[in-house]
Amino acid sequence: MKRFSLRYALMTYKLDQLWLPLAIFLLFILISLIQMDAPQLMNIARSYLSAAVPLLAGIMAAYSVLEDPALELRFATPIPASRTLLERLGLIFVVQSSFALLFQAVILIIGGDFSMYLSAWHLQLAWIIPTLSLMMLGCTCSLLAANSTIGALMVGMVWLVELIARGWFAQNFGKYFLVFMGALMPDHPDLIANHISLFVISIALFITSMALLRHQERYI
Repeated sequence: MKRFSLRYALMTYKLDQLWLPLAIFLLFILISLIQMDAPQLMNIARSYLSAAVPLLAGIMAAYSVLEDPALELRFATPIPASRTLLERLGLIFVVQSSFALLFQAVILIIGGDFSMYLSAWHLQLAWIIPTLSLMMLGCTCSLLAANSTIGALMVGMVWLVELIARGWFAQNFGKYFLVFMGALMPDHPDLIANHISLFVISIALFITSMALLRHQERYI
């Protein structure tokens, strides 16, 4: 365990963190197939990419570290905090990314059109940035409170408030913190600034999580 262990991470990976994203993915696929000839198809697609994927990733990230069944054993070995976070959060991001990319492929196959985005890169950033942001928010809040449920609750609260008040956020200083801007407002003039600010916040939260995780006595 002194080195990165993909085998260990996979063995201790909770299957509900796979089945839940899979179930939501299949649900949105079913809805998309039902609505494939309706104008709502792309709204459904954007809802999955910009809302469902980041929310699920954020909630799972909140439970990613403290719910490790071998947490005390990991703390007893000289594993850097950064490596622990990358192992746990990395798997979550890979799972969500796989479903997000597969969902885009299905939408394109059934006749969807992502031309409202300037490029394929802008489309990917529209879900990657909010996913990273909510993942780091959930992880940091759970470590700060030493309680996974608190982290998941914070992710849900931020997600809900920004979704309901997205118009207000987009027109005020909150535009730099609106996680839905890339997907719902791809032509917003401050979109690049929004992506940069959210990415910087994600990095800051990752650094904060590393600092918190070094105080291992808080979580045993």
